[in-house]
Amino acid sequence: MRPIKMKRPGMERVKMKRVGRQRVTCLLIFALTFWLVTSLQADERTRIYNLSLELERLASELAASSYEHFKGWNQTITEEEQAVLFKSEALAASCRLFSRLAAEKSGYFRSGYIRTNLYNAFLYLARAFRELDEAMQQAGVRPYRMNDIQNLLERMEREFARWPSEDNLAYLHQKYVKGRDAAVYLIERRGLGDYVLHPFKDLESLYRYNYQLRRGKDPWKYLVQVREETLAKMTKGEMIELTFEGCLVIEMSNRPNRPVYLIENGRKRGVTSPAVLQRLGGWDKVYEVPAEIIAKYPEGEPIR
Repeated sequence: MRPIKMKRPGMERVKMKRVGRQRVTCLLIFALTFWLVTSLQADERTRIYNLSLELERLASELAASSYEHFKGWNQTITEEEQAVLFKSEALAASCRLFSRLAAEKSGYFRSGYIRTNLYNAFLYLARAFRELDEAMQQAGVRPYRMNDIQNLLERMEREFARWPSEDNLAYLHQKYVKGRDAAVYLIERRGLGDYVLHPFKDLESLYRYNYQLRRGKDPWKYLVQVREETLAKMTKGEMIELTFEGCLVIEMSNRPNRPVYLIENGRKRGVTSPAVLQRLGGWDKVYEVPAEIIAKYPEGEPIR
């Protein structure tokens, strides 16, 4: 018969107290994290709302001054000038609506919508500004208030870039995404509220670009999941085609005695000694890359 294991008196109570303290600690950490995130979002909401009020004021002044300017200009208003008048009023109306949406009492500021609906509203605002800017260029005018409005819009977009969301294009700047065709793209800001998708030609182009941005050896840390509807909002830009030509590379693995190669004239040339490696720049100049990138290069003459 097996001996019965005796439990120390009070042991169960000690364990229960320990578990209770752990639960309380977890709840406190969760509450503190939630409070910090909520506080940061509240600050950003306030900044965006304040910027929207200033934007509304400038746009209203611009619309009024445009009307006064063209009303008394040679007793006539050209078609180009008329376009400026209507698009100035359109921008002012867009700014008024955006301010209402950005207010705390608006449903656009509920946590599930702050980074999506409100940013989409910002895109309409940016589009109204671009259309007015184009009309002014055709009419040969561009008052100083346009520069002030553009600066405010860019400041607002920088605030949006702080909020992670798959629908927030401002946050997605310089991120990598995969399309439905499994191709990898770079999202890049081209202008105010204007973003493009740059496809990478191959894996080598992706890794080389990531190193150029000084992001280290793992580009997949910057890959984000984005819905097809969000990708459809962006146009496709030029393909990114880069190589490790002229670079020292080594296979990305834990395998011992991995060779170092210099990619030169489309071939991989083995580095034969530490002295040769030092002469070529040393370990600080060596890029770690997937084996398949190195494998695609034919063998060249070793460097002795």
